[in-house]
Amino acid sequence: MSDLLILLGTVLMALSVVLAIASLARTEPPRGAAIAFVIGVAALFAGAWLEPTPFRVQDLGLAWQRLLSGEIRL
Repeated sequence: MSDLLILLGTVLMALSVVLAIASLARTEPPRGAAIAFVIGVAALFAGAWLEPTPFRVQDLGLAWQRLLSGEIRL
């Protein structure tokens, strides 16, 4: 579960950058980007809180490997 939350958080935070650029290019306030960023940060914190060991940057790559190898099911 924590792997999914960590992956969801990073995807939402990356998506928020794209949404912010698109909104600013249209001269609109980036509300959707801000919401995606806040939810992404909350998912990252929830994933790190659920895991009993401390969260490291390497855990992100390991989570992707576990997802792609089929150890984690959606």
